[in-house]
Amino acid sequence: MEPMIFDEIPYDWLEPGTYIEVKPNYRTMGILPYPVRNLIAGQKLAAGTLAPGQFVEVVRPEQAIALFGQGSIGAEQVIAFRKANKTQPLFVTAVVDDPGAVKASGTLTFTGAVAAAVVLRFKIAGKAVRITAQAGATVATMATALKDAINADPSLVVTAASNAGVVTVTARNGGEVGNDIDLRVDTKAQPLPSGLAVAIAPMAGGAGNPNLQPVLDAIANTWYTAVQHPWSDATNMGVFAAWLAERYKAMSKLDVHGYVAKRGSFAALGAFGDLTNSPFLTAAGLNKPPTSSWILSATLMGLCSFHLANDPARQLRSLVLPGVEAPDPVDQFVEVEQDLLLRKGISTFDCLADGTVTVSRVATTYKVSNLGVPDRAWLDIMVPATMSRIRYDWAGYVTLLYPRSKLVDDDNGAAFTSRSDGDEDPGNGVVTPRRMHGSWAARCRLYNDRAWIEDIARTVKESVFQRNVDDKNRLESRQQVRIVGNLMTLAGSLEFQV
Repeated sequence: MEPMIFDEIPYDWLEPGTYIEVKPNYRTMGILPYPVRNLIAGQKLAAGTLAPGQFVEVVRPEQAIALFGQGSIGAEQVIAFRKANKTQPLFVTAVVDDPGAVKASGTLTFTGAVAAAVVLRFKIAGKAVRITAQAGATVATMATALKDAINADPSLVVTAASNAGVVTVTARNGGEVGNDIDLRVDTKAQPLPSGLAVAIAPMAGGAGNPNLQPVLDAIANTWYTAVQHPWSDATNMGVFAAWLAERYKAMSKLDVHGYVAKRGSFAALGAFGDLTNSPFLTAAGLNKPPTSSWILSATLMGLCSFHLANDPARQLRSLVLPGVEAPDPVDQFVEVEQDLLLRKGISTFDCLADGTVTVSRVATTYKVSNLGVPDRAWLDIMVPATMSRIRYDWAGYVTLLYPRSKLVDDDNGAAFTSRSDGDEDPGNGVVTPRRMHGSWAARCRLYNDRAWIEDIARTVKESVFQRNVDDKNRLESRQQVRIVGNLMTLAGSLEFQV
């Protein structure tokens, strides 16, 4: 019979009495709660109260306006996230414009005239702006009215000036990030009247994004499960991908997934996807959407964080991205382009007739192995999400079940169990490779019940636990799992008989 091991009661106590220590038994505990923490690194304006280097939790979207400044990119990031995810913890940190940054600008040039009074509708950075043009209004008058309407909305991420019928729109924040701001006549709401034209020169010329590295350095040892920022330039993408990879390593165990988006053509987004090859980074994009790229990535992070916390192995297809507006039909990618973009590491979306955008496939930017061999092992976001959950749960379970256990070989007499059902029990403070293997089998049954993995009989059989031959205090393992599949494609042959 095994000796009883107590944590609080001395083994040689002589004074009569009844002494009962109370402690939990973790053998049959369910899946450990996953401590989701989202982080947005946002670009602020001078009016924002959040100092660089500070990290604060934000619950209400309106808090972002004070923290980043009204009309800032950072405020829009937070508001977009909260539209998609109202419940999970969200932390934010602010980054100021680079000292040498150049602000992006674009123009709207009026030509012609209006014969009768008419309402003219525009979208600036995805937000509706309208003016009323009186009969016979000059182009200079209409341009001035549009300039005044833009400047009257402090939530816009741009300011405007007008001269001789030309409205010049300038980003409030500096950097190439401003090049992703959309300018358009809202012809869906109301076409321009005959005789009037508005020529648009897209936002361009922005240069000098902020440096992401100080933000990453500041959270080197802080637990976050998802991070989003608005900068899609090669330098920031490179340091971001390297940081994400470092956190996923065995000695870090600070698993985090990154989200960045870019506005661009098929070719531009393909080049964007080629910037990184990361299993832990999701890059997204649309061609000429009304919605800014940082709103797309912040919304996507909010959506993914929420649903992957509920089930990390379930695909995200068909989920709606609230607040994200589809490009015009002529600018939407066709299926072949979507397929090719996925091969470049760019996540794809479907655009519905009413302008709603839904998820098609959320991928990572991982495309090839370290040897340059094409590899789809980490294609879908569910792969790192599921492996992170399993690793977190397994590590926590082992810590709770065997906090102070001694390690002996399987044939050691101290390891024999006296349980009548023959199950393994660490109650005597001793663990063996076989006991740990049994604990792994028990957890795999839970993962299987939640449809995170499949074929657990094979998983358990192929998993190996053994004591290190040189270090008696070290137990080593090779644990096999097979993540469940998802119905991505149905390929069939529909045949008729003749």
